[in-house]
Amino acid sequence: MPLYRSGRKGNQNKPLSCSSNMTSTLQDLAVQLFDAGAVRLEDIEAKVGRRTPIYFDLRVIVSHPKLMVAVSHQLEKLIKDVHHDMICGVPYAALPLAVVISINTDRPMIMKRKETKLYATKKLLEGVYQKNQTCLVVEDVVTSGGSLLETVETLRKEGLIVTHAVIVLEREQGGASVLEANGITVKSLFTLTNLVRMLHKAGRIDNDTVELIFDHIKECQFGTKDNLE
Repeated sequence: MPLYRSGRKGNQNKPLSCSSNMTSTLQDLAVQLFDAGAVRLEDIEAKVGRRTPIYFDLRVIVSHPKLMVAVSHQLEKLIKDVHHDMICGVPYAALPLAVVISINTDRPMIMKRKETKLYATKKLLEGVYQKNQTCLVVEDVVTSGGSLLETVETLRKEGLIVTHAVIVLEREQGGASVLEANGITVKSLFTLTNLVRMLHKAGRIDNDTVELIFDHIKECQFGTKDNLE
């Protein structure tokens, strides 16, 4: 018997249907992400070494172009009033979103490597930029804030100004506070709480699973003194 139960009925292997008006509401987007497999309900070990009953895998949306465009469109709404000269996606899950946003907004993009190039230019950052330009960071999920903070630190070492990050899901486990303590204002499409409520309202997850996830948020918190990854 599975540890976590989905309230969704019918064929769960049915391909996602992406309608032309899929950006109409965040409620719709939450359901479409769930149906695409970007939200997984299972006992899984997260990157930060702690177990979680819900996992957000945004990498799958590269196989759903209309969904990827829909998520990017909603992120664009969040950054409308945020000054930035360029965009950088945290590798690797956020890179496709950063590309779409860059194209849609006609804003230059730079790319951070996960490791320094060991030949030719040996760059850690790819693209054209100048010191004191402002860079907006794009991320898929913030839990501890470690991955995003690592990208921010790399950008700042290159002389770029970084004050804002836009993300799809803020898990409410302390990461946003860690980032704010490091001078980063976080704007998110979803918090884990409102994402779970939307999926419950849509009948995708049941009451027991909602309670389990809410307990997990309270019990698993990160702070500035944690060893962030």
